[in-house]
Amino acid sequence: MKKFLTIAFCCICFALVSCKNAKEQLTKVQIEEITKSATAVVKKVFEYSNLQDFETGLTHYSASSDSYFITDGIMHSLGDLKKSYREIGPSVEVLHNTIESWNTSVLSKDVVIFTLPVQLKLKLRGLPEYNGKLIWTATVQKQNDEWKIVQSHESWLNCAQVAAALTAVADN
Repeated sequence: MKKFLTIAFCCICFALVSCKNAKEQLTKVQIEEITKSATAVVKKVFEYSNLQDFETGLTHYSASSDSYFITDGIMHSLGDLKKSYREIGPSVEVLHNTIESWNTSVLSKDVVIFTLPVQLKLKLRGLPEYNGKLIWTATVQKQNDEWKIVQSHESWLNCAQVAAALTAVADN
């Protein structure tokens, strides 16, 4: 009898865990809808960037104290990003990001990861135009029913050229 009760208890626990995991698994349709919804926010960020409306684009980033954004190899808060865009923004004559492909991974109903190869055209006042490529990665999370970028990282494929193109601004 003791053996039977142990086996029955284990079967009930297994069934409960299996049902719980089944509820957490997303259907293909749900994954498509989540991807579409999160992608729309990332598209907006790149559209605002191309319009040189950095401040509006940054409204899609999380202000949470545990959100971090890596640019120029330096970890920034949202406040840091806003400050740096305010400083460099007036020097930008041309900026165009072209996303070459969309690579997404839905981790849950509230978290999506993006890895995007981006072709960049950048012209700063008084400097030659720079054309290059970067890989932009980001984690997008639902916060208060809105998708927010909670982590981002730019991986430049030719850091020396990028550094030369951007540091010349400080010399002007």
